[in-house]
Amino acid sequence: MISKKLCMLLAGSLSSLSLMAQPQLKLRLKFNEESNHYEVLATPNFTDEHYTWGPSQVSVVVPSQVADVPISTRSSQAGLWLDQSTVFGPQAAANRDFHGFATLGGKLNLRADEEVLLFDFSFQQGFVEGVRLFDASADPDSRSAGMAGGDFRTYLSSDHGTSRVSEDFSHAELRVTDGAAREAAGVEATIGVVAYPNPVASGKVRLFMKGFDARETVRVQISSMSGILLRQFDEQVSGLAGREVSLPENASTLILITVTRMANNQRFTQKVWTKE
Repeated sequence: MISKKLCMLLAGSLSSLSLMAQPQLKLRLKFNEESNHYEVLATPNFTDEHYTWGPSQVSVVVPSQVADVPISTRSSQAGLWLDQSTVFGPQAAANRDFHGFATLGGKLNLRADEEVLLFDFSFQQGFVEGVRLFDASADPDSRSAGMAGGDFRTYLSSDHGTSRVSEDFSHAELRVTDGAAREAAGVEATIGVVAYPNPVASGKVRLFMKGFDARETVRVQISSMSGILLRQFDEQVSGLAGREVSLPENASTLILITVTRMANNQRFTQKVWTKE
């Protein structure tokens, strides 16, 4: 005779297997340093070469420092994705903005465990710290103060009904090679500079400038590791952050980029690797 405890264990195992067998899409948001875009990616646990995507929504939370306008997207899979629902700095979360990206759907080829890009988007200032997917368990719901009845819960619908969704709510990170630069971009740091992508493949870099006043002017110096100055210019942070900066043609494999706050007598230097 099978014991009651064994029956419970078998039932639990069968239940877990049943959940694992159900079609599911795992969503995550990442920052692509090469393209300077945030990417919304989905990984299925099933294969369907004729998957029909229905009306769906993926919501993203951004810091309130980003301009209060709908975000333009570049759609990749499952139809045209548009920023159709927005709430900026509501009373329930004054330091956050909410964007609901929606699509009417389309057909695509899904293969188990192969990640697909749904859509991507960018900001004028390039990388912005604190961008992530909407978390229904922590973010304000439609009844919260200032949300104006907006429902930002993520749902992905197929022609057979709503698909199961799991989400990674981690903040999109800026991945760079230099450890000191990673530390400067961390949550604990109040101010810092990160050059990305690093290593550089295109001969151009961008600067993430954490904690700087957008109105201040800084000096940028590009030097060799031996200290030879290759290029220097002054520019306001609002125009410098996130834009492409061309490296000198005579730049070696390893260079230094230094940003100086002249009014504050502060200097930030990062090693940057270039690909030949």
